[in-house]
Amino acid sequence: MYNFMLNLHSYLRWAVVIIGVIAVLMAWAGVFSRARWTPQQLLTGRLATIAFDTQALVGVLLYAWLSPITTGAFRDMGAAMKDAGVRFYVAEHSLIMIVAAVLIHIGALRARKKDSPLQAAIFYTLAMAGVLALTPWGRG
Repeated sequence: MYNFMLNLHSYLRWAVVIIGVIAVLMAWAGVFSRARWTPQQLLTGRLATIAFDTQALVGVLLYAWLSPITTGAFRDMGAAMKDAGVRFYVAEHSLIMIVAAVLIHIGALRARKKDSPLQAAIFYTLAMAGVLALTPWGRG
């Protein structure tokens, strides 16, 4: 089960990255064109939140129950924080991805308001910056 979920989490990251980058580009295009949000921009924001939520659910299952890295770290958190590789998964990656998921939801909410394209673009951009910075690209 662990390997299946880890592989799923690895593949889902591409959906998050691709849809997230498209959402960022479409949001900034809306800002620069000074036009109202289009149905396509709103749909992209919804798809980005769905991708983030699905990825977060798989990540939480890995974090809390399935990953030997995190479940082992919970037994001795002091030692885990001294090991940079373990700390990355236990604290850094997990925290930033949760923050990114919240930011993408705020961006989608601002986009639905249709009066805050700049705010939506900023929230999408911040979310994707976190994702791109804290994704373990060398795995999977």
